[in-house]
Amino acid sequence: MGKRNWFYRQLFSYMPAFLIVISFIFFVFFQMLGDQSRKEAVKANETLMLQAMSSIDSSLKTIEQMLMTELLNNPDLSTFYKSGTENDYYLNIRIVKFMNNFRNAYPLVDSIYLVRSSDGFVLSNATSSGLEDYPDAPFIKPYIEQAKKDEGWSGVRPFEEFSIKGPKRVVSLALKAPFLKTGQGFLVVNVTADGLSQLIEGMYSRDVSYIHIIDKSGADVLPNGTSEQERSIVSSAISPVTGWDYQSGLINGKWVDVASQLYNVWFILGIVMIAAGGLWIVYAARKNYKPIERIVTQVQKLSQTKAAALMQGSGQDEFTFLQSAINQMLEQSNTYQRQFREDLHVKKAYLFQQLVEGQHLPKSEEWEALRDTMQLNDLDMPQVLCVVEIDKFASFCSQFTQEDQYLMKFALKSVIQETAQEHGGIVWTEWISGDGLGVLVQIEETDDPRGRVTDMLDHARRWVQEHLKLTVTVGAGAAARCPAEIPESYAQAQQALKYKMVLGSNRIIFYDSLAKEDQGAMFDYFQLVHSIAQSFRLGKPDWKDKYGQLIQGIGQHLLSRDHIVSLADYLIYSIGREMGKLTKEYQELWEETGHRPLQQALHASDTFEQVEESFMKTLERCYEQLLQIQVTRNHSDTIRKVRETMEREFANPDLSLDFLSERFDLPSKTLSKLFKEETGQKFVDYLIELRVGRARTLLENTDHAVQEIAEEVGYVNVISFGRMFKKIVGLSPGEYREHITRAERDSAAL
Repeated sequence: MGKRNWFYRQLFSYMPAFLIVISFIFFVFFQMLGDQSRKEAVKANETLMLQAMSSIDSSLKTIEQMLMTELLNNPDLSTFYKSGTENDYYLNIRIVKFMNNFRNAYPLVDSIYLVRSSDGFVLSNATSSGLEDYPDAPFIKPYIEQAKKDEGWSGVRPFEEFSIKGPKRVVSLALKAPFLKTGQGFLVVNVTADGLSQLIEGMYSRDVSYIHIIDKSGADVLPNGTSEQERSIVSSAISPVTGWDYQSGLINGKWVDVASQLYNVWFILGIVMIAAGGLWIVYAARKNYKPIERIVTQVQKLSQTKAAALMQGSGQDEFTFLQSAINQMLEQSNTYQRQFREDLHVKKAYLFQQLVEGQHLPKSEEWEALRDTMQLNDLDMPQVLCVVEIDKFASFCSQFTQEDQYLMKFALKSVIQETAQEHGGIVWTEWISGDGLGVLVQIEETDDPRGRVTDMLDHARRWVQEHLKLTVTVGAGAAARCPAEIPESYAQAQQALKYKMVLGSNRIIFYDSLAKEDQGAMFDYFQLVHSIAQSFRLGKPDWKDKYGQLIQGIGQHLLSRDHIVSLADYLIYSIGREMGKLTKEYQELWEETGHRPLQQALHASDTFEQVEESFMKTLERCYEQLLQIQVTRNHSDTIRKVRETMEREFANPDLSLDFLSERFDLPSKTLSKLFKEETGQKFVDYLIELRVGRARTLLENTDHAVQEIAEEVGYVNVISFGRMFKKIVGLSPGEYREHITRAERDSAAL
């Protein structure tokens, strides 16, 4: 027991202080918990009250606006107030039917009645009578006599239309009618207080909280049975619509307030206890410091005496103390080393990011110092920056959990490093984005950069596909001969990955092997897209052939993802614009079966083949439904024949509406109207489109003079032809022919 005296002495010295501090911590915890609970209760009650007020105001405002609309637009209501009589039974029946339909549409409405000032006639959804005999006359008379102005929704009041049913508690709204003219009567709508109570009943629990709505007269619209002693108001607000005062709070809230005040007492007790604990610690520390002081003195003499003499004169306590001190120093050393290794990974990733973005170009001396510590590449050697991108990353994120994603990314990074070691190479790998792994490959002066990258990364790509059940695409930039060229190599690798959509995934794409895009071809693509949209709107089956030409051209010119997405967006926009020229039925068809599915397919597709297949299926489905609509319309066949005639004889200078109206035995105005409804274009615009389209073909494929081409497409005056061609195409006929010739020459050069 003698050897453990120090232990028990320390234990009993500091245990009281420990208990005091723990007690204070509990007091502080309960104080914070209680305060937080009160704040949350206040916030919840305020939110509840605002939601209830918003719900009731929205419902009452909707009823008011709809009645105003009916007063403005309903001819029966206008007739009732202007020239209606008590004996106009058919008019009265229609108005009663309107009132019943309105009640069915808005369940909050209990009753509606109309008052005509000229003869004092009252018509409600349940009865009719003179104003003097109507039970609710005391409410409406002040409005009729203009003793009471329109104050919006009234406070809660009793309403009894039939004595057998008894009175109901309602809030009412009296609207002057007609609404925009001198009042010839009033329309009164009654909303039950019970209906308002049911509207917000599901928003709160009556056992925990309450809501009161106090009208302008001080009456409670929604009495909930809580007494003044049982409730306390936590939040209140005035409705901007009705002027009612909304109040909310907690049941038995006053008891909660009393209980919360005890936290202040606990806090004071805690302060007293912590002060006592502090005094106790000072006393115990002073008492226990003396033996520690003796040990410290002995340690200080360690360097002044011989180690052998100290070992002989030292007891076990001193040896234990020294051993504990040494163990602590070793533990701290291990902790520092572990922390250094963890920080090293973060610093290395940050350095990689700065290097590839060109933000940090280290000097040779600095880099050599970092190489020894972080095991970095030798930047005096050529470097190739590659980006390994996970294919179908959205599917990857939804298919695997966060832990699985982390493990698979770790495996991908590890297999690239191990593959490089097997091939005797040096790589530096860091994740630069959620789906992109940056790989800096060190190349020997005598190595072929492309072959070196292929040997290492293609082996890793196949391993990932076989063992991880996912695929990756590698974008490789050109070799960087100095650190300043690394950002350019990184940009090239990123650019190479943009061609994954057209070249396919699960492969290595070298930036150097990509042909330069034919930027001039984009103009032709946009023209072809416009032609596809027009054929689609007109129901011509040749839109499929034009779509095939577009797909074939994209594959030949090797467009990047950005350009493919741009063309796809323009195709969706062009067809939507053309369909917008047709009737609402066609527009709704396009929005439901065309526009939305195409946008979804574009964002979900990872390769060009997926985009092509999804777009074709969606457009074919929409086109079939468009044809079905055209078949069901009465004049679709006639307008189709008119279009066919125009397509055959557009070169005839005499082709006009009068010419076609005589052939199809239709008045020219009727023919023009039907043509616009079916095609979405005016007759003249469609004729110009046919002639300009034929002229473009002749300019592209023949050497005919502009005068001859104008005559071939139905223009007698070459000046009129040139003016119209430039208006439609944006270029004069001569400029257009030069553009086509230059584009063909550039394409042949590539």
